[in-house]
Amino acid sequence: MLRLAEELLLLLIDKEHGDLAPVPAPSLRYALAGAVLMDLALEERIDTDPEHLFVVDSSPVGDGLLDLSLATITGKAGDPCDAAYWVQRLGEAPVADKIRDAAIEQLVGKSILERERGHPLSLSRRVVRARRYPTVDGKAEREVEVRIMGVLFSEEVPTPRDAMLISLVHASGLFERLLSRAEREEVKERLDLFRRLDLIGRAVFQAIGEAGITGAAQADGRIRGVPTSAERARALAALPMAEGGGLPFAGNAFSMTGNIVSFLVRQYRILGPVFRVRAFSRDFTVLAGPRANVLLQRSGKNCFRTLEAFEGVADALGVHRFILSMDGGDHFQLRRALKDGYSHAFILKRAAEVCDIASSFIDEWPKGRPLSVMPAMQRIVGEQIGRICTGVSAKDDLDDLSYFFDRLLAVRAMHRRPELAMKTPRMRRARSRIQGLYERVLEAHAPQRSTDREPDLIDDVMELHRSDPQLLPEHDLFSACIGPFVAGLHTAASVNALMLYSVLKHPGVLSRVRPEIDSLFANGGPTAEKLRAMDVTHRVAMETLRLYPVAPAALRQAVNTFEFAGYTVPAGTHAIVATTVPHHCPEHYPDPERFDIDRYTPERAEHRKPGVYAPFGMGTHRCLGDRFAEALMMLTLATILHRVHVVMDPPDYRMKFDYSTTTAPDASFRITVVERRS
Repeated sequence: MLRLAEELLLLLIDKEHGDLAPVPAPSLRYALAGAVLMDLALEERIDTDPEHLFVVDSSPVGDGLLDLSLATITGKAGDPCDAAYWVQRLGEAPVADKIRDAAIEQLVGKSILERERGHPLSLSRRVVRARRYPTVDGKAEREVEVRIMGVLFSEEVPTPRDAMLISLVHASGLFERLLSRAEREEVKERLDLFRRLDLIGRAVFQAIGEAGITGAAQADGRIRGVPTSAERARALAALPMAEGGGLPFAGNAFSMTGNIVSFLVRQYRILGPVFRVRAFSRDFTVLAGPRANVLLQRSGKNCFRTLEAFEGVADALGVHRFILSMDGGDHFQLRRALKDGYSHAFILKRAAEVCDIASSFIDEWPKGRPLSVMPAMQRIVGEQIGRICTGVSAKDDLDDLSYFFDRLLAVRAMHRRPELAMKTPRMRRARSRIQGLYERVLEAHAPQRSTDREPDLIDDVMELHRSDPQLLPEHDLFSACIGPFVAGLHTAASVNALMLYSVLKHPGVLSRVRPEIDSLFANGGPTAEKLRAMDVTHRVAMETLRLYPVAPAALRQAVNTFEFAGYTVPAGTHAIVATTVPHHCPEHYPDPERFDIDRYTPERAEHRKPGVYAPFGMGTHRCLGDRFAEALMMLTLATILHRVHVVMDPPDYRMKFDYSTTTAPDASFRITVVERRS
């Protein structure tokens, strides 16, 4: 049996975009509180009269969602209060948020919801297709929305639970998200009837109304009415300008050249969470700090879109759109289709192969001669991505891939049109080689080819193209098939190099990593279970990503006018959400520039506070393959340290970065193989 709080959340799942539909936080909290009270009444643990809510049976229900609230009510049994008191008490943010999180975890555990860490919630594919929940007590229950709408728009007599749920949704105003105005008018009399059917339902309905949800303060990111052009200009003028506007014409462009995160941290400290920066002819509104990250995570799909930030890249690729330039329902559906191929589970199954590919390159490293690390990492990761994700070796194309994507990212970084940058003779040759790689990928996944291999990401791409050619047309297949190489060559390779630098720079950390590496390669070699047990190595990856994140900031355009931190951000504003600013704030990470892998132990858990850890971005465009990338990086680092003993050259080297496109180690980071270990 699903609990009312679970069913309430299921009604709020946005099937088109994923995650919970946005509702005012107080509405959801009071509704969850009411749901718990109703379930306790159905379990005959509490009862109510017009003046009191009282405990009739204090024995636990055996459900964590209810028992904590029952214990809280029982503890105040000597001083009985009415239902309104308990709705408000259980609806306080810390309590109601625990109810919400527990309900979500139970739904995930029942395979009704799907969620990977940091990604939007969604109904499981089985529920979407069958419109029923998995079998419980020998029967499958109809999806809650189908059941409730069937009750509302018919003469069907509701069960007490359905009447309670309908009255709860009605009381908290959530039907405004589920029904049109005409539909609400059509069922108005029936809604009024249901609210009067049950005493506890009436009491909770009244309590929610008395709690004052209407007009309650909303969270940051509240959508505002459409402003006039004059109001928009005043709103932007009210935002403080970094460095007073910077230099004439250039603005802050030269200050942002290089380590842009350091610049944004500095301005955040001076100006607060909202300010403007200017780069030549374009202004950007910067949102920074943990609250900005929470805004992007919870309300980003209502406030922003990415099309404008990536349209130059789409043009350069010769496609109409690709995953980074998409928003809304199409973006959610594409991510869902690609999720398995980029998943943690998928790469865990191929762990031994990932290490074998890395070994084949490492064994060719010269002994006693300096080796530039970044190109070496790109060759390893490019081949791993090619073989694991696309079934095709890209070894002979890696130089062209790297050059092409360097220029491609420069187009995005400079916000310029691609005509000149992408049509030089060198770029034409690189594009031709990549076209050949793309055609080999398609050939390897042609329907007539043998299917005795493990399905991979490209199989999912081609299945989506065949089943929904409008969502993923042939014109856009190129970006979907080549996309994994972009991620590997300019993210995973960089972080791999920086992980190696970090452990070589900190011998104490290296000594803690080595026992895990020995265990990984002992007794038959790498397995999924052994990789999951590598706690120290995982924390090395996490700390490397904190200091050197894959995505230091998110470029967006505001599509609706919203309020944040006391300022109005008008629609049309070019925005930078400075997601990694909290990584360098001492209030979140003491001594933030120190490499300290113990920040992530259960005792400290500095990264657990909302909005303070965002190495892969936040919100609907968070990196789809974040856990895939973590596993790839851990396996590659482990293979290097297992196969060879290396030292930095020179031993006291301090990292220098190439900021021309992404934050990556420059060619001066070199290592020397001292001896081969296996």
